[in-house]
Amino acid sequence: MAENSSSAQGGSDERIVSAEMLSSRTAPPPHSTAWRLGKQYAESWPVSSDPQKEAARTSDGYVNSAQYLSTAQRKRDQHTRDAGHNGDAARPGSFRGVDLDYHHWLEDVLGKRPVRWLLGFLSRPRRDGGTIIQQAIESYANPQASLWQRLKYWPIHIAIRRIKGTTSDETFRRSVAEHTSTVRGLVLTARSVAEFGLTTPQRFSAPMFLVWNFTNLCNLNCRHCYQDTAHRRLPDELCLAEKLNVVDQAGRLSIPMIAFAGGEPTIDRDLLPVLHRCHKYGIHTSIATHGGTMTPKLAAELAEAGVRYVEISLDSVDARRHDEFRGVRGMWERSVRGMRIVTQTPGLRLGVAMCVHQGNYDEVERMIQFAIDIGASTFAHFNFIPVGRGLEMVEGDLTPRQREQLLLLLNKWMQSGKIGVLSTAPQLGKVCLAHAPIEGRTAASHAGSGAGLKARVVARYLGGCGAGRCYNAIQPNGDVTPCVYLPHRVLGNVRQRPLAEMFRDNKFWEISCDRARRLSHCEVCKFKNYCGGCLARSDAYYGVLNAGDPGCLFNEKHWEELVRRGVASDPTLANGCDAEAVEAGAGAVQATQ
Repeated sequence: MAENSSSAQGGSDERIVSAEMLSSRTAPPPHSTAWRLGKQYAESWPVSSDPQKEAARTSDGYVNSAQYLSTAQRKRDQHTRDAGHNGDAARPGSFRGVDLDYHHWLEDVLGKRPVRWLLGFLSRPRRDGGTIIQQAIESYANPQASLWQRLKYWPIHIAIRRIKGTTSDETFRRSVAEHTSTVRGLVLTARSVAEFGLTTPQRFSAPMFLVWNFTNLCNLNCRHCYQDTAHRRLPDELCLAEKLNVVDQAGRLSIPMIAFAGGEPTIDRDLLPVLHRCHKYGIHTSIATHGGTMTPKLAAELAEAGVRYVEISLDSVDARRHDEFRGVRGMWERSVRGMRIVTQTPGLRLGVAMCVHQGNYDEVERMIQFAIDIGASTFAHFNFIPVGRGLEMVEGDLTPRQREQLLLLLNKWMQSGKIGVLSTAPQLGKVCLAHAPIEGRTAASHAGSGAGLKARVVARYLGGCGAGRCYNAIQPNGDVTPCVYLPHRVLGNVRQRPLAEMFRDNKFWEISCDRARRLSHCEVCKFKNYCGGCLARSDAYYGVLNAGDPGCLFNEKHWEELVRRGVASDPTLANGCDAEAVEAGAGAVQATQ
């Protein structure tokens, strides 16, 4: 399959990629899997040539977003009528018709110039490094706040009381005021709205979060690794002083979250001092690890350094299958032992991560139940993208229909309340909007979710693919990329340029922020503001960032074209896709929770 992927790279779906696009391509970094396979990536962005600009168009898939939304609305209306006929007064609100124009009164206010100026003033860094917003929130309903603080921030406290609505002061203090990273996120959001106004999706003045591939060193050989990791460090990895400088920049920019990945971050001696520096700034930190290095001592040290969430990857509930995929015998037992250590360590929450592909697609529900049984707070689904070492298992990618069914399953568990659910697939937001009750949970971004109407409003600005728009990745050598799944799209290096400058002053910024310039059905999708498609998947299959996500149900015809060209593989497709695809797509829409 790797040979087909390589040889087909120069081909294109003419409805998506124009001939002139193919003449402006560059190669990925030398010695990477992509370089060895001869992959090329476009440096300019085509404009849609499809004259049909309606969501009901049929050129992209057998099911379009207009049909999907309409079917979901009819389903909700029927539930409402049934609940009314049965005299169920408590349930009708749960099935109100799907409406993508959820509105909050703050949206009418935040875009006004005087308010934007005020937000800029309140979020401006002071001499002590803090901001007025931060100090006002921390002093709200705080019995330890001085009389002067209460008087000084009285107007802001009134605004907080209005915005939080029925949320109690105690809950607000516990979930916001005493959660420093949340306050940092509010400061960064205020600063961004002051600069750009309210935009859909929202543009930010600095990343809302960073994923830091801390080292290339790893003691496993996972087949799907996006990082092309090896059993050795890169010769030019950042030294400790350079890493601490990155944290200092993030601290000054009010970046609220940094997720440490790898390689295997826990075997790097610089991890703990960097975590302690993050903790000093109140940055929320998490660790993504295979779990095999976890000990009670290390877990306690991570908690002391401010880490609150440890995510351990597991590819199968079957030890043999997991070890085979990871390339090390006995790894399943070591990872599960690491999970138990995390759940027994005060201050740490466990997430069980699973990169879903053809080899474990049938195990997802069992894995979620396993995560619940072992005491995890979160199940994290990673969208398999054929990049890095994963280019050699392109045939492992899910089909659009499989992905839709997977996301319906994730939504079911998300609404159950038994475990938190995260997904790097931006389409989860679409599924939540169409299939979850309005007071239920919605994927507000691939880093979190929320409940109720406010979460759906937030999802319109923050949700969907955040690559290059609200998050960046940092490579072990200091290269900064829009996403961990876009390792070849380098924005610059922390040794030469500041983080804030690289985030916004690069050739990918506009295309990352402007979903109106997507191609295929992503261009016209009803759920565009909540999803936008995965830029990394577009780039992986077309070498074009804005080509549209071929892994989405609404782009199934484009997926078929990739299969015919040998660029993608579909084990469920025998003789093309005709009426069966329509039926399957309709079934996905009709599927219950």
